Amino acid sequence: MERRKIGKSFVTAVIPFYNPENILTKVITETLPHVDDLVLVNDGSTRNLDNIIPRAANIHYISLANNSGKGAALKRGFDKAIELGSKFIISLDSDYQHDPKFIPTFLEALKTSDFVIGKRHFTFAKMPIARVFSNTITSKILSFKTHQKIFDSQSGYRGFNASIIKKILPSTNGFEAESEMILLAAKNGIQISFIDISTKYDNEKSEIKVFSTIFNFIKVILK
Repeated sequence: MERRKIGKSFVTAVIPFYNPENILTKVITETLPHVDDLVLVNDGSTRNLDNIIPRAANIHYISLANNSGKGAALKRGFDKAIELGSKFIISLDSDYQHDPKFIPTFLEALKTSDFVIGKRHFTFAKMPIARVFSNTITSKILSFKTHQKIFDSQSGYRGFNASIIKKILPSTNGFEAESEMILLAAKNGIQISFIDISTKYDNEKSEIKVFSTIFNFIKVILK
């Protein structure tokens, strides 16, 4: 595969997953044209994935022995991306809620920002009520704590300049890790930018347990 280098390096996407649906194959297929390398982190899945994961030289597969949580899977994926010498890193979910077609928009935003988050549109018609509730609360609290306007604290569709990754690696292993990364960015003086993205829900089940995520988020805030 030809490298689409930006400057002296390249773009790596990181996709963590646990017992993914077959739609993961579509996510991978549509992500590859926009990146140079793809890191897939299997967070202890118990189902057979032989027919879901394609094989290619630029697909790097990491399998965790146990289900450790999204934060833990992201950390392993980011470490691999750094090892590959990536200049820019994109993280997205495995269930096609994040459309890979927005990756070029992230890369454009990363020309002027080191940390970019995909901002979803919160409507009860398109997003489960519990998700709207938890995201609204956590985003408002993080806006207050970071002195930055945080539009979507729980969006996992993100872009990073690889140079900041070590500064914002979370210590937590669950979904709250994504909020912790925002706090660490603010602590290190890193400005966070947002781009508009669409989100597909279509009644897919989410791995997020809303109330436990809020509880763990509070623990992160009180650290």
